[in-house]
Amino acid sequence: MLKRLKSLKINPLALGVIALLLFIPIYPKFPMFNVSGTYVAIRAEDFLVAFVLLLWLVNQIHQGFPTLKDRVGRLILLYWGVGLLSLLSAVFITKNIVPHLALFHFLRRIEYMSLFFVALASMKSMRNVKSYGWVLFLATLGVIVYGLGQKFFSWPVISTMNEEFSKGMLLQLSEWARINSTFAGHYDLAAFMVLILALTAGFFFGLKNKVKRILILLIGLASFYILILTASRVSFVAYLIAVTFTLVGLKKYWWVGPVLAFSLIGMLFSQEISQRYALTFNIDLSALSSKIQKRPQKEQIFLTPAPLPTPEEIVEEVEEVKRPTPKPIATAAAEVEEWKPTTELSVEYSSGIRFDVEWPRSLRAFAKNPFLGTGYSSVTLATDNDYLRLLAETGLLGF
Repeated sequence: MLKRLKSLKINPLALGVIALLLFIPIYPKFPMFNVSGTYVAIRAEDFLVAFVLLLWLVNQIHQGFPTLKDRVGRLILLYWGVGLLSLLSAVFITKNIVPHLALFHFLRRIEYMSLFFVALASMKSMRNVKSYGWVLFLATLGVIVYGLGQKFFSWPVISTMNEEFSKGMLLQLSEWARINSTFAGHYDLAAFMVLILALTAGFFFGLKNKVKRILILLIGLASFYILILTASRVSFVAYLIAVTFTLVGLKKYWWVGPVLAFSLIGMLFSQEISQRYALTFNIDLSALSSKIQKRPQKEQIFLTPAPLPTPEEIVEEVEEVKRPTPKPIATAAAEVEEWKPTTELSVEYSSGIRFDVEWPRSLRAFAKNPFLGTGYSSVTLATDNDYLRLLAETGLLGF
């Protein structure tokens, strides 16, 4: 690792990328400053990103903005321009958003995508790419260790899954809860592990050193276990697709079957994620079974045995004790609901909130303004589908 870092042509941008690759995955998501009107907070990594972007801007000014000469860079700038038009349209024409929240959503998009320019400007050769990969694997080890600590040693959790948790509360996981590790939610951790697993497949077949390949294999297996502990159904499917494309791209066709088989067997050994898949694809066949015609059964005759005489029971009369009747007390009637397991309830909630609330809301927003959308933040914080969010907030021009 140290040799890799020494071989890297050190420049301020390269140091900035290394700092981002280490700090963002490992540092827990403690809030620093709250934004009025939302429970999304500004965190420490936002200041680190701003500092690295400042270094990139100085570098671009010194070199005459080579980013503007790149085709991909121009397309990203065009997208930002469409986003700005959508923002202005929502603020001054449709007036359906809170201006400062929409501005923060717009700046968040710029913050995420601008790091592409930073990484591109800092890479001079494939040696840089490999060095960044090893730094990222080092950060992944920290994420894995902390995730296992949460699962087995009750290490604290910092979550932003709801308004109360996002205040920086130190939580502890229950026995069947899904781990977050250093991320703000288990979905974020699962998405990160999907990227890491695709990279481990590429590095494993690209390296020739056996020791390094064994190290990458161990990191990959541990990352797969962390992915299983998140019990994220969509991320698991994304992992299967990503690793398949990686193996096909490397022309390792014979490895696709064994890797997929190992992944599916590992999924079946996890009670949490296997139950979620079972409940997701559960089909009620009661309507179908009612239409199936059954053969009429033949009437069967059974011989009834003769009844035996039973002795008469002598019952003594007991004098009835009169007791005062208690006055009735008015109580609220409580509806008794059918009990359901926790996993079944969470799966129903997870699917229902997407199909019944979030996705229809995004489609309604898109229908209001198909070309520019209804502006950033118009479909609230949660959509669970960034493609629908893009379509709703920036319309066809931004999609």
